[in-house]
Amino acid sequence: MGAHQITIVDMDIVETSNLHRQALYTEDDALNMVPKVHAIKEHIARINHHVDVQTYYQEITSNNIEDILDEVKPDIVIDGMDHFKIRYLINEVCHKHQIPWVYGAAVGNKGTVYGIDFKGPCLKCLLKQMPSSGESCAINGVLPTIITQVASYEVAEVLRYLSGEGFSKKLITIDTWHIDFKAMNVDILKNHACEICANQHYSLLETKHQQHIESLCGRTYLFRYQSSIFEHAHHLPGEIVKSTSFAKLIKDDDYEITLFKDGRMNVYGIEDDEEAFKLYHSYLKALK
Repeated sequence: MGAHQITIVDMDIVETSNLHRQALYTEDDALNMVPKVHAIKEHIARINHHVDVQTYYQEITSNNIEDILDEVKPDIVIDGMDHFKIRYLINEVCHKHQIPWVYGAAVGNKGTVYGIDFKGPCLKCLLKQMPSSGESCAINGVLPTIITQVASYEVAEVLRYLSGEGFSKKLITIDTWHIDFKAMNVDILKNHACEICANQHYSLLETKHQQHIESLCGRTYLFRYQSSIFEHAHHLPGEIVKSTSFAKLIKDDDYEITLFKDGRMNVYGIEDDEEAFKLYHSYLKALK
């Protein structure tokens, strides 16, 4: 039992902070700032070279998600995200194109798993309001064991569906610290006025404008610029301490910057939105 073809979409590189909870990466991957999709492909090939692994090293947005799905034509989509806005976007596009997907989330010592088809309750039925960016993760972190448990139940739901048995139709919640497990029947959660699964209103999918500044977990912000800035990183304050064809690591007295080839920039050490706004525009001015 297994998968002949896997497609992985991710915009990030391997960092040392990933290694204690993400099993397919090594210290060398982090040292060389290898894109996660490339590292996973290489390590899966070492485990089973018969598996065909396709990779997309890019950010998922409303501008490209339908193109990716059209190219890949997946049987099922599996959530490996750490950002609820992308999960809500996946919820919309999978409902629109009637693609089953498995939601899986973890924070602190707790996790949630739910297999979603286009007939039962969707993610919007479960969570009517989108949690704020980085909610709880900066304070609670995440226990490595809950990630493996969530992933295991996600895979179990995938195997059930692909074998023809269908999803369990259970909302699974796990507390790995207190060794607690609950499974709730999801039928009672169906919202018959849901804008997604009742009214086919896909607001995130139809919004093509991307934010230039976005708060991530902790004191980290994502800045979006044009891809051409990658070649002008030397204009930024600080020192380029590491550089590859995919990313550059820049450090100064106050911030640590990871600049990606597509123009994205993760900035670590920002206290609030006001500071992020000022910093974004100071970098923009320096890069012109």
